[in-house]
Amino acid sequence: MRIILVSGFVLEAIVAIHSSLDALAVGAYHVLWIVGAFYTLLATGLYYSQRRLYLSASILIVTVYAAAFSIICFVHQFEISKLGYLFIYTTPIIARLFFGTRLALMLMTFNVIPFFVLLRNQPLFVFPAMHLTLPGTHSYIQSLLFLFFNICLPLAVFRALHALDASALRHRQTSAELETSHEQYQEIFQNAGSPILLCDADSRILQANHLANALLGRAEDQCGDGSSLFDWIALDGSIRFKQHVMDDVSNLPTTAYRTRDGKMVALENISATSKDHYIVALRDVSGLHSMHDALQRSQERENFLNSHDRLTSLPNRDMLRHFLADVLGRPDDGKLIALVSFRVNSIRHANEKFGAHAGDVMIRRFAEDLTAILPSHCFSARLRSIVFSFVIDQVDDPAETLRGVENIRDSLSKEMDIDGARLMVQLSAGIALARKGDLESDDLIRRSEVALDSARRAGGNGIALFDEGDALQIRRSVEVEVGIVSALKNREFRLVYQPKVTHDGSIAGLEALIRWQSPTLGAVTPGEFIQIAESAGSIRDITNFVVDAACKQVRIWLDKYGSCPPVAINLSAVDIARHDLLQLIESSCAAHNITSEYLEFEITETGLIGNEALAIRHLDELKIRGFHIAIDDFGTGYSSLSKLSHFPARSIKIDRSFVSQIGFNKKSELIIKAIVSLARILSCTTVAEGVENLGQEHFLKAIGCEFFQGFLYYRPLEVPDINTLLLR
Repeated sequence: MRIILVSGFVLEAIVAIHSSLDALAVGAYHVLWIVGAFYTLLATGLYYSQRRLYLSASILIVTVYAAAFSIICFVHQFEISKLGYLFIYTTPIIARLFFGTRLALMLMTFNVIPFFVLLRNQPLFVFPAMHLTLPGTHSYIQSLLFLFFNICLPLAVFRALHALDASALRHRQTSAELETSHEQYQEIFQNAGSPILLCDADSRILQANHLANALLGRAEDQCGDGSSLFDWIALDGSIRFKQHVMDDVSNLPTTAYRTRDGKMVALENISATSKDHYIVALRDVSGLHSMHDALQRSQERENFLNSHDRLTSLPNRDMLRHFLADVLGRPDDGKLIALVSFRVNSIRHANEKFGAHAGDVMIRRFAEDLTAILPSHCFSARLRSIVFSFVIDQVDDPAETLRGVENIRDSLSKEMDIDGARLMVQLSAGIALARKGDLESDDLIRRSEVALDSARRAGGNGIALFDEGDALQIRRSVEVEVGIVSALKNREFRLVYQPKVTHDGSIAGLEALIRWQSPTLGAVTPGEFIQIAESAGSIRDITNFVVDAACKQVRIWLDKYGSCPPVAINLSAVDIARHDLLQLIESSCAAHNITSEYLEFEITETGLIGNEALAIRHLDELKIRGFHIAIDDFGTGYSSLSKLSHFPARSIKIDRSFVSQIGFNKKSELIIKAIVSLARILSCTTVAEGVENLGQEHFLKAIGCEFFQGFLYYRPLEVPDINTLLLR
């Protein structure tokens, strides 16, 4: 650009000066203005040629078109003015040099117009007042054409071609350097000494050296076939490889992969080379993997021998200790852990009679029998020479554990055939129980061994339970559970009745309460044996007894006195879920010929919520049949008001734990008031349990409680005492 402008500005100055002098001589002053305007445009283009090239080029094109237009329109000699069209034909070349092909083509198309005008061989139009015709006009225009086409434009083209030659030379030099660099890269890539791959972000193999192809089992001509690296290797196991693994190199698994021909390969290194391209270095770890595998198997064997008995392959004492430590260290969930130990008493006889070999065979067979009988999740071990132990976790019912141990003992072989001889298998069993967090593993093992020694000293195939702490309570529970069955058979249970009174002290009802005086256990409270009966499943028999005995007593009172207050019977959560509950009640009423108005059934909130659907159905049926329903121990459960509104209760009993706090605890008093208010909303009567003093009575009467029950009025009474009350 600057070559054209500078050469034009300097070389054409001679023509401009000479033509300006001629114009002054003939008085054509407008020629001076036109020459000045053109030189202003050239100066402006030259000024912007170093700052804004495209603007400078635009000014040059405009200047060329303006010069051509001036020659064509202001020179009145047609043969000379036609030379102005030559300037127009240079504009596509200038446009291509500085703006590109599109503008050059547009100007070539535009220049068709002046070409057709020139073909007419007639002047386009002239401006008589603005003519540029001077005596030397022909020489001036020829000089301009010579200078522009022979000097200015060739110099610009020469400069552009020189630049192209220099660029081509640099390109040839760069190509040669790139080719040399590529050859060096190939030498390094192929002879790097390790298998190397070039992959894209989707793990497709772009290039692989000879070692990599040989390791993967690929042919040299398979490069660029679009296959993925993970088409040739896969994790040796069930681990699924993520797709597009190259997107996140940090997540790439570091474990070994297996090739199609079974070699083990590790992805040793992954390096990003450019956007979405990665160099992957592989390593053949087949030998290392084999050594590691052998070492691991050896270590596992050693660990196994350190933690297992060599003769039976059962866990040894140390492993049992670790297992118990783990179980005992868990959070207390209310469950018991039982450690059961069996002692094979007949091993010594086998050793003495047939030698140590017979004893070893007997031990192995006993271990196999015990393992086969125990559940698969049950941990068993050889505690010492002739003692085997196993753990029973999550024990709910100790009595059931005792029965289970008896079943296991009875299921084991009573005889073994060793070398043609029949040997008796005599066992002693010891059981130790513990709660999580109460004991160390060694303490529990010691307890089981103490119990085992006690069983052995007792002789025969005895089973002993460790006799300390929890064991005493467990033994008591077992005795109570067994005693319930005999108590029902021997009629050791009886009912007592506690009156429920009104404001004036008159009897409004009776609550039937069960009592048990055992010849062997002494007095057993309901709080003890009811819970055991529910766990053992004997609560059904107790409920049958209570319902039948209460109905029978009502019948006696009706026959004797002609009337009887309603008798309340407590139903447990187990009772309310009985499918034969309605049948039991109706059959008892029918058997003793009493109507529903004489019976009321009390159920706790816990019993209601625990079996909500069945409880509602049973209670609705009882209400339809005319039986009264009461919610016992109200306020101690966790029922919601929305659920309570669905229960067909006629009465709510305020628990004694709130009544006992009257006069001492304002919160308890507020709770009682809230219960009384709630009962009114639910259209229920209220009964206060455990009333023991006048202060409690006054408070309860003041807030509107309707019925009262407690030692202030009556203790639970035997039938003769109730007879006396009914006579009043």
